Amino acid sequence: MKLLKLRLNLKSLLNYIFVILISSVFVATILIALPLTEEYLNNTPYNLLTKDSSYWSKEYILTLDTKEQKDIEKTRDILFKRLKNFGIEQMSVIQDDGKIKVEITTSKDKDATEQLIKNSFAVQIVTRKNDVNYDDPENPYAYLLATNYNPTDWDGKDFRNIYITKLQNSTGTESYFAIFKLWPTKSVEFNKFLTEHENQTVGVSTDGFVSPVQVPTGTNKLFAAPVSTEDPQDIKIIDILYNSGNIPANISLASEKDMTPNIPQTNYVMVSVLIFAGLLLSYIYLFISKNASNTVLIKSLLATVLTISFYLTVLKLLQIPVDTFLLPIEAILAMVLIRVISENKDSVIYVDIILFAVLAILTFLGFGYIPIVARDMILLLAISKITLVLSGWYINKVKKI
Repeated sequence: MKLLKLRLNLKSLLNYIFVILISSVFVATILIALPLTEEYLNNTPYNLLTKDSSYWSKEYILTLDTKEQKDIEKTRDILFKRLKNFGIEQMSVIQDDGKIKVEITTSKDKDATEQLIKNSFAVQIVTRKNDVNYDDPENPYAYLLATNYNPTDWDGKDFRNIYITKLQNSTGTESYFAIFKLWPTKSVEFNKFLTEHENQTVGVSTDGFVSPVQVPTGTNKLFAAPVSTEDPQDIKIIDILYNSGNIPANISLASEKDMTPNIPQTNYVMVSVLIFAGLLLSYIYLFISKNASNTVLIKSLLATVLTISFYLTVLKLLQIPVDTFLLPIEAILAMVLIRVISENKDSVIYVDIILFAVLAILTFLGFGYIPIVARDMILLLAISKITLVLSGWYINKVKKI
């Protein structure tokens, strides 16, 4: 009997200690998430890294060497697609009196962004001219100039996709290559072209420069152009330029003008206080009106506080840059999300699937701030699932103690 009593006391003691440890983690997380840590404790490592100061804004006027309306419209659409794929937060690409006006406000790297705007990047397969000495020591860049090559009928629109990946190069190490993947209807004809140039050097011409390609032998020829960079951002830019479409005309920069970024300013501390007050008042109303059981309300309230706190703690500890004006929106959406999940126990799996599907679609198909919010909400959805389970367990343990 004494042994049984001792075991029960030991189990209770362990539960008590574990609840204290979990409570300490909760309190520490909430304290780190509080806005006061970055407002008044600047020497701590818990500062929220914001993107507000990294924004810049500019207007570009582009001219084209064509008056064809369809070519101008296609160029406009391709430029928009490039900027969207790069994740530009605010953008406007419009046709204006035969020109294209591009206005952007973004926190992205300026040089990388301007590559997407200023370069035509018209892809064309070329062959070497017979009368050019590509090994001339007095002209070491002869093999790079498009003027030293003959154009062919093959260009970017003949390929369904250009895939950037690492392959083994001639030195035995790995480097990046652009693999040209054909449309099925073009494969026989292009393989015939490659067979005619077996063991010869052809090239991929873009904006006046050529990436030489040694045509392999054999039946299944892989056409892969070398990519002269290892930087992840440069690789992303090249991938976007290759796969956003083939601009039908040469573009040139007519003018550019710096503008003042129009970014909403947010009083992070005041907004945090208002959101917390709104959360508390809404749950007091739900408690008084008896619209849900007290256990469910306490569980969802604790899960909401923990979800937002864990999210902010992750942002601060990992120093992930954020838009401060988006945080209140995401916090409110997280509050609604947790209420929906906690009130739909029978259909929660369907709610989760639908929410995840909608957020995934917005992540890949949205533009501007929409993909940013959608990605953040996917993370918040995952955190909320954990905190709901953790909150239920914690409340049960506290009740027993």
